[in-house]
Amino acid sequence: MALAPAELCSTCSSELVQLKINVDGHDLIMNSCTTCDTRSWALAGDDINLAEALEHVGTHAGRRRKLSV
Repeated sequence: MALAPAELCSTCSSELVQLKINVDGHDLIMNSCTTCDTRSWALAGDDINLAEALEHVGTHAGRRRKLSV
């Protein structure tokens, strides 16, 4: 299985580091450039700002999905 090509920073064209977590069934993604320190966030495919990202994480921190038995 091949890895998807890395996304590039819109500021400096370096490869981005991508962190993805599940927040209530949706992917919250942070893209970070280690070259120019640019960061961006997206939730369920929509761009959001840092305050919105923190709000979503804080609201859902510690919640666990119920497991089916």
